[in-house]
Amino acid sequence: MYSLTDIDAVEPRELEDEAPTLLPIGLELQPDEMRPSVWEYAKGEENAYHRQGEQEELYVVLEGTVDVTVERENERDVVELTRGDVLVVPPESWRQLRAVEESRVLVVGAPNVKDDGIRQDET
Repeated sequence: MYSLTDIDAVEPRELEDEAPTLLPIGLELQPDEMRPSVWEYAKGEENAYHRQGEQEELYVVLEGTVDVTVERENERDVVELTRGDVLVVPPESWRQLRAVEESRVLVVGAPNVKDDGIRQDET
């Protein structure tokens, strides 16, 4: 079997004390092996500086431009992603996305682990 949804038909969720707005497409699709969502950013919004416990994350910019800060082994890079760009970040790397302009980003984490994010302010 397969699952199908329309991104624009998914009810957005505001994350508590957190940007961006989340479109939980994974709840609609119910995949076993991955955890997909769409993040919608207003210009200047950023998510928390975080890493994952287990999930590798794939980012696909659907609309707009985002700067992604990635830190690993005390090296920090800022990568600008525009529409169509794809980035994969391993779980142990700290990262943060900031919208240069209004943006929409498909984020896929694998394996499908609930609440896998670790915020820097929680360590």
